[in-house]
Amino acid sequence: KQWYQRRVAITAGGECKAIVKQATCYGLQAASHYDSDVVNYGQLASDVSNMEELGNLACAQARGCFLQVSAAMEACKAANADFVQDTIDAAESAYKENFEDKAAAFAKSSKGSLLGDLASMALDRFSSADDIQDFIEEHLTEGVKSDASAAAEEAQALAKGWCDDGCTSSTARFLEGIFGHMNGGGCDDASEFCGECQSRAASYFARNQLPCCIEKVVRRGIVAYDYVIANYSEALESYGAAVGGGLSANGLAEAQAIRDRVVEEFGCVSAVYSANRPECA
Repeated sequence: KQWYQRRVAITAGGECKAIVKQATCYGLQAASHYDSDVVNYGQLASDVSNMEELGNLACAQARGCFLQVSAAMEACKAANADFVQDTIDAAESAYKENFEDKAAAFAKSSKGSLLGDLASMALDRFSSADDIQDFIEEHLTEGVKSDASAAAEEAQALAKGWCDDGCTSSTARFLEGIFGHMNGGGCDDASEFCGECQSRAASYFARNQLPCCIEKVVRRGIVAYDYVIANYSEALESYGAAVGGGLSANGLAEAQAIRDRVVEEFGCVSAVYSANRPECA
């Protein structure tokens, strides 16, 4: 309880107060806004302004909030040499008291499904915080640490450029336009892009250019993806095989169906993007 109270005090005041309040408010409103069996592009379009406000607030205050939390953490470590371990122990105790039984019940009731299988595998593999730490140390090589550090610096620079260039608002205007245009005419489910939604998106691009703010992020994402595939494909295939080997027949079939659906949808998105790439400096 003490640990929880300290965490709330650090994140809910000072530089973090406005952004935490806004994020909480947005989360509550989003839960109501998207409380429907099928979410359409009209719902997405009408929510863009809320995401824009939250994004601009993050641009203005996220760094200050991070520095506040970081300073508080350093102060706690200075005052208590066991602070990190005490925090881990408190989090583990909170999980065991509040969620462990629920997680086990979910895994049991969902046995034979993809999520149920994954939950069972996680519960079998990780029974304590020490298990998680051992797993991380086993896979966190110097190369991975170096790449993670470089990726964090790249992400920070990309975020700074995004905020400095006012990309949140320019992106919001584009998203409002394309979501509003796509909504209707056979495109009535935002979880499906291929088909009518793809056609409506393509027709919007015929008259509207993708903002260079978005193009820059997309291109950096593609470069990062190519790097991961070139350097970690063997490890990823090994992890995938290990997970696949632990799935039931139904769970594996479900996973393969999801994979096929994602590949298909990504192909449709990629086709529209490739045909309408903007000319940016």
